[in-house]
Amino acid sequence: MFKFLLCVALVPAIALADVSFRACPDGAPTPESLAVNNCTESSCILVPGEPLYALASGIVSPVGSETATAYVVVRVDEVEVEYQIPREQVDACTGGIIGGCPIVAGTPFNYAVANDELIIPANDFQVEIEFGLIGDGGVKLGCVRFDAYVQ
Repeated sequence: MFKFLLCVALVPAIALADVSFRACPDGAPTPESLAVNNCTESSCILVPGEPLYALASGIVSPVGSETATAYVVVRVDEVEVEYQIPREQVDACTGGIIGGCPIVAGTPFNYAVANDELIIPANDFQVEIEFGLIGDGGVKLGCVRFDAYVQ
């Protein structure tokens, strides 16, 4: 837990830049902004073995929740590729949501991802990455998709 908090504290100090993103098709809330590593609005290059840092700011859920479970889906040509979130980050209340839970309906919150090492089995391909949070009763608290090139 301390390692995660230290990473979250350092996230703003690392060169994060806003990346172009889009809403998930199910209508889940999206953040006001999304910053990922050294990504720009037009380009996002991720390197296996290097750290992955992301900050979704200003997510506003229309429902409250005592819990929040994080998930990541990686797609290559619309085919989902298995991707495991580090165990300590699955419970987003203790490993990602800044300030923890509960999520209060209508109140903005921020979600940070801090992985010391991006583990992807291959490289040289375009991917779509979806980050999301699921709350009490399976309701989606937030979701965002963006494109990246794995180098």
